[in-house]
Amino acid sequence: MWLSSVKVLVAVFIIGFVAAAPIGPVNMVAIRRGIVGRWTHTLACGIGSVIGDLLLFALVLMGGSFLLPDLTQPDKAKTAQIVLSLVGALVLLPLGSYFLYKAFKNPVQEYARARRSLRAAPPKHLIMDVLTGGALTIVNPASMLYWVLQTAAWLHLAEGTELGKSAKWWGLAFAGAGLMTWFTILTFFVRFMPDRLGPGFFRVVNILSGLLLIGFGIASAVMFIRGMFYM
Repeated sequence: MWLSSVKVLVAVFIIGFVAAAPIGPVNMVAIRRGIVGRWTHTLACGIGSVIGDLLLFALVLMGGSFLLPDLTQPDKAKTAQIVLSLVGALVLLPLGSYFLYKAFKNPVQEYARARRSLRAAPPKHLIMDVLTGGALTIVNPASMLYWVLQTAAWLHLAEGTELGKSAKWWGLAFAGAGLMTWFTILTFFVRFMPDRLGPGFFRVVNILSGLLLIGFGIASAVMFIRGMFYM
């Protein structure tokens, strides 16, 4: 029986790792911040994203009643989806446009300016990175869909194991470990990235970040419009 519990915990660890690994908006922003600043900015973005993912996981895992009891009611859940989609569109579209704008300016000057700004940034800017990582994760429609689909499958696996009623808490812990493992790897990569990846790579990251953010922003806008239309 204990072996089945181990398999369930390994499965949720992998679910967490896979949730963080795709190169989406959070990863690109974290890489960008780490390139022009320090590796601590990448780690801070990662911590924020982990918190955001675990919040979404907890909401689905607890049936919406763990943090927001009203989400157990279909009309309240629909309203929450519409609000989050609107916020996602309002946050992701301007941010993506900003990165694209930066990408097509003088890459050497922009890289040097961003590097000076972040290198001289006070510690409180790391808190902003945490908030940025969390916000980009929570308003990302792909993150919401991922946790809804994966949680149902994982809970089915957890049934009948020795974990019992504590399965949800073990799930949160091991999903968090999987998420944090990815961002630790990403931070290590940024920390020891060769110095030759300078302005040119910075421009590529800006372009990819901009396109990804705009893409997810459009998806959020579509979800908002559909939610308003079918209410």
